[in-house]
Amino acid sequence: MKKCISTILSFLLVSSLVAFSHEFSNNGNDVSHAVLDMDGEPLKMNEEYSILSVLPGGGSVYLTNINKRTECPNDVVLDSSGEFDNSTAVLFYSMQLGSDHVVYENQDVSIMFSTSSSTKSCFNETVWKAGYYFLGPEYPPPRFVITGGTLGFPGPNNIENWFKIEKDETGRPHSYKLRYCPSQFMCPTCQFDCADVGLYQDKGYTRLALNNKPYPFGFSKVNRNDA
Repeated sequence: MKKCISTILSFLLVSSLVAFSHEFSNNGNDVSHAVLDMDGEPLKMNEEYSILSVLPGGGSVYLTNINKRTECPNDVVLDSSGEFDNSTAVLFYSMQLGSDHVVYENQDVSIMFSTSSSTKSCFNETVWKAGYYFLGPEYPPPRFVITGGTLGFPGPNNIENWFKIEKDETGRPHSYKLRYCPSQFMCPTCQFDCADVGLYQDKGYTRLALNNKPYPFGFSKVNRNDA
């Protein structure tokens, strides 16, 4: 009898995960179009990419520690020198199950700096998340995109680290914007403000921030020759 109950519970758990995965893939958003990298190839989960500016004069996104405010670097910035050498590779993850490892437009994804670019002690400080609200001045800075998020099943403890990749409205080829706006089913009881990811000048750095002034990015696969 106990074995029968265990089998039933296992079946229900697997069925729930499959249904949940299906809901993640078909949540009312348009996720039928794959995100394309700068070479026109579909973006893949768990493969390294550089995030680049598609505008003249822009550079690459990288991880740094502004003013050494924290033990581990957690500031997500764009190199505004126009060079692409200063780049920290990223990986993409989702809750979607199955063999399809493609990143789709409007899909809830977590973005993580490659741990090969981080020290061992900062291994758990590489996942992007929407930063905190600032209080004080009449016009406080926006919420910055920082690291320190947590991979795993979505809920109140990690609702800040789910982003979407959406097509850039300017029509540039293979150009996209990033948006913080988790789907409601990620955490039905959570309250959050949606915002596009733009840029903000802070202490000489061009930081990624939630300011509803979307900045167009592209994605370049690292080590394309071994794909």
